[in-house]
Amino acid sequence: MDETPHTSDFDPYAALWLAASFAAGVLAASLMAVEVWVSAGAAVVLGLAALLINSRPYASVFILAAFAAAGSVSYQIQVSSIGDDRVRSLYDAGVVRSGDPVEIEGVLLGGPEPAYDGVFLTLRCEMLVHRSREIAASGKVRLFLPTGRPTADDDENVGSQTLAADLKYGSRIRVATSLKREDELINPGVLQRREFLDIAGIDATGSIKSALLIEKIADESVFIPLAWVYDRQADLIRDLRENLDGKAAGVMIASLLGDKYFLDKDTGELFREGGTFHILVISGLHITFIGGLLLLAVGRFTRNRWTRFLVSAVALWAYTLAVGADLPVLRAAVMFTIISFAYVIYRPASLLNALGVCALFLLAWRPSELFNPSFQLTFVSVSAIVGLAFPLIEMLRKIGSWMPSAEMPFPPDVPSWLKRFCEMLYWNEDAWRIEQNRQVWSMRLFKAPLLKKYVVGGIRSGSRYLFEGVLVSLIVQIWMLPLLVIYFHRVSVASIFLNLWVGFFVALESFAVVAGAVM
Repeated sequence: MDETPHTSDFDPYAALWLAASFAAGVLAASLMAVEVWVSAGAAVVLGLAALLINSRPYASVFILAAFAAAGSVSYQIQVSSIGDDRVRSLYDAGVVRSGDPVEIEGVLLGGPEPAYDGVFLTLRCEMLVHRSREIAASGKVRLFLPTGRPTADDDENVGSQTLAADLKYGSRIRVATSLKREDELINPGVLQRREFLDIAGIDATGSIKSALLIEKIADESVFIPLAWVYDRQADLIRDLRENLDGKAAGVMIASLLGDKYFLDKDTGELFREGGTFHILVISGLHITFIGGLLLLAVGRFTRNRWTRFLVSAVALWAYTLAVGADLPVLRAAVMFTIISFAYVIYRPASLLNALGVCALFLLAWRPSELFNPSFQLTFVSVSAIVGLAFPLIEMLRKIGSWMPSAEMPFPPDVPSWLKRFCEMLYWNEDAWRIEQNRQVWSMRLFKAPLLKKYVVGGIRSGSRYLFEGVLVSLIVQIWMLPLLVIYFHRVSVASIFLNLWVGFFVALESFAVVAGAVM
């Protein structure tokens, strides 16, 4: 009888390789003109070949090729789904010129998004009237309705604010406006308006001169829980504006709700120059932090894994939808859900594999996201953290905390300066004494950590967290350097250090604001 223990041949990063193959297929489809039936046939044939071949290396190659073909099919389907009735198609084909007055009828896809002196309306178009001709239309447009500050003799602003309060998620409206898809003047190297709108999934934008140009037709049936989330978001924005200073309210609304329209110009530029503007954008850090707090809070009432997972996941996805479900937020929510679900079913979760599942999910949903700067920055930064920063920190911890064991009977073979530095941060003399007492043998370890007399207790803990934070920040900045130069034309060296304490204090302020809002 074979006593050899069975080990699984399953690749722990399988989803990551599949996502990379899918992305390669999307990229290839964007560069080459291939019929969709050719790509679909290739995906089927390659998939069947992978099932029929017994050799694992060859089967893996066929599976990866099949996913690349599937990525090509997915991108071609998305491109072909943009019909002639899409608003972007009507403007790009010259049927309607950018800036021409039009009337649009459609349904609001979310609640009115408040801004400093108005509201933004995202409308799902159903009909467009141009020069007295009705045209069936589809797609999304984003409109701005100025409301200003109401005064006793300002009937226009009072009317705008009254109408904005009456509009809600699912309202069917008809509005007269002028839509634009083109830039009048742009700086060299700046993303053009058409590209920016296509990335955001918006066909055109416009401004409404007066509330008198909006006619509310009816309120369509909507998903009630989502409508409730939008209403609570608007209530919280109103509370923050009423109870905080203007600048503080702008920072808190941006960092908690992802709404940057209340940031004043000077504050926004200050964060941009310091390379910390991402702290004001709802990102993976916010979602992970909130998800962790939800798990801890629910865990105070029940130890049932399924209950903790379901309650925290529902609350986290409600928050994700409330803040707009932008790509970094969606990616973090999907990743958190996958990892917490793996914990529920008693399966170890690989962060890189979870990242691959997220990328595969997002690219299958919208293949064009591959060309979105937000997608690229998000996945490069997360890959830097889980692919290099975390493993590097774990290796340094093992060097500094080494004790003889069956797996590692000999000290790490590294330069003495590195060993002494790691021992300064991670060596635990008390843990070594406990380990010695558990053994029948005794021995001495010669440890010579740097600054032994000065780096102790709380200073050691603080130094350890500071070092790890700076290391992670540095690695992320290096990995993102080409993208930062291409998309933002600036690199902030100070951001390596500013990200640590700015993020810490913004988190403290957010705690205080949430507590105040609840009270």
